Amino acid sequence: MATMGNITTATTTRLKMSKRLSPLTLVTRAHRSMLVCAVSISLVCSELPAQSSGGVAASNEQSVPSPAQVNPVAQNIPIGPGDLLDVEVFNTSELSARLRVDQQGRITLPLGGDVDVRGLKVADAAKAIEDILISKQIMLQPTVMVSIVEYATEGVTVLGEVRSPGIYTLLGPHSLYDALASAGGALPSEGATITITHANDADHPVEIKVTTPNYSAAQKATIVEPGDTVVVSRADLVYIVGDMTRSGAFYIQNGQPLTVLDLVSLAQGPNRTAAMSHTSIIRSLPNGSVQTIEFNLDKVMKSQVQNLVLHAGDILVVPRSGWKTFGYTALPGVTNAAASAIAVSLANQ
Repeated sequence: MATMGNITTATTTRLKMSKRLSPLTLVTRAHRSMLVCAVSISLVCSELPAQSSGGVAASNEQSVPSPAQVNPVAQNIPIGPGDLLDVEVFNTSELSARLRVDQQGRITLPLGGDVDVRGLKVADAAKAIEDILISKQIMLQPTVMVSIVEYATEGVTVLGEVRSPGIYTLLGPHSLYDALASAGGALPSEGATITITHANDADHPVEIKVTTPNYSAAQKATIVEPGDTVVVSRADLVYIVGDMTRSGAFYIQNGQPLTVLDLVSLAQGPNRTAAMSHTSIIRSLPNGSVQTIEFNLDKVMKSQVQNLVLHAGDILVVPRSGWKTFGYTALPGVTNAAASAIAVSLANQ
């Protein structure tokens, strides 16, 4: 009975004490109890074995990019001074960084010192960095990925018939369309071909025909890389001289065929004193001789004879007619003088 009395007294005392506690104190104690349970559960889970590949356990480790995720064209571009490299050491952010190649072709790692990467491809540069990390006992089995973020010295050279010839920095492989757009686009004097000389295969230049029906698609499908040279050819010239509204030289633009009537139209047509029946084409032949082709321009304009296609360097000659010149210039003066003389004679009678 004494024991039961003691228990009853202790219970009563605890109830009285609990009533004296504020609600904030009770919440704080409950929060501490929940925190202890959470820590206990995490310790138990950390000692459980890792689940097999068939499970759903998550992993915080970074995934290594597969070779298929890396641009195969960029892998073949040699590293040069001034290039900006992205060096990523797998699962070790302290050793990963973006590093600029100095003038001696070296980069300085966060740990490990200098590495000579001049002329190396990205895969070879990654292997060189791995060897440095192993040799200096920084890592036992490092996995390094290297990519070129910015090409400083390996720009694309665009020359020829473009608005702004020069060297343009294109970050990574781009299309021929991008290279021409960087140079302001082609001029009206653009010729029939565009030649691309690749830096890694200078002996086999690629020639793009501007006259192809799918030229726009070919521009976007043709890849240019840093170090390549793009040359836009100049269009061939033909000439027109003689009794024309506008004489001079005209381009055979984009390699498209240019006919006699096309050239006459560009020259804004013949004058009214032109000797249309004595028009001729003077053409230089490959053997050095000169050929003269005579025809009647008036009949060509009336579609009575063939409209000839001009060759590069042809000279279209449209001479002036003496009789037409006399008729349009001297004859009106003579007629007016005779009419005046007749009028005076009649007035004197």
